[in-house]
Amino acid sequence: MLTTVLHELAHVCVAFALGVRSTLYNYSGDLDLTEAQAATALPALIRVAGPAFCLAIGTLSALGSRRMPGSAAELPLLYLAVFGLGTFFGNMMSIAFVGDFSAIAVAMHLPIALRYLLAGAGALVLATIHVWAGRRLVQFVPAQHGRVVGMLGIVALPVVLGMATVILVNQPMPGASVSARVAEASFWVFAAIGALATARSGPDRHEGLALHWVDGAVLLLVILVVRLMVRGIPFVPGT
Repeated sequence: MLTTVLHELAHVCVAFALGVRSTLYNYSGDLDLTEAQAATALPALIRVAGPAFCLAIGTLSALGSRRMPGSAAELPLLYLAVFGLGTFFGNMMSIAFVGDFSAIAVAMHLPIALRYLLAGAGALVLATIHVWAGRRLVQFVPAQHGRVVGMLGIVALPVVLGMATVILVNQPMPGASVSARVAEASFWVFAAIGALATARSGPDRHEGLALHWVDGAVLLLVILVVRLMVRGIPFVPGT
């Protein structure tokens, strides 16, 4: 939820900076382009801003997670890395169908064969990111647990609970949006494969699984923001 809100915020902030009126919702940013603006490169610049911002978040989070092994920030940063990078390459994967990159590809008249090639590359990178995440996550499993139990606890359970939370918080949610969340969650199968294929190594990090008050505070804050943004927040340049 946090990554998606930041994704849409990047869209409307760039639109605002470029003089385009827009309205920010929890999971979308509606542009109010004039005919003159629509005929320029502005829509493409605004479209690319969201995935590009998430790519930056994901990259910085991955680097931060690597630099803070054993700290309370390691696991949240790892998840932010997956969601940030996943948003960028997920958009790349859908370039032949829907999404920000798809709209840019249509505007640029890219051949459909090239779009399918890019979509395949995006899917491959996305699967690789999740395998990497599974290999990292398994290091948090306490030594007394076996590989299968560890994978179920560190990969499967968080995905199911997370997906259920997103769907519940965003009710009423269209069926297409629910299907999209399920499709996103399905890529964690690759994380499960990565976890099952990786042996634990290094110092025991399961202390990093402990919940802190800040975890609950962030969750409640994000839920509040998502619900408040349902009505939309206008971004009007010059006001």
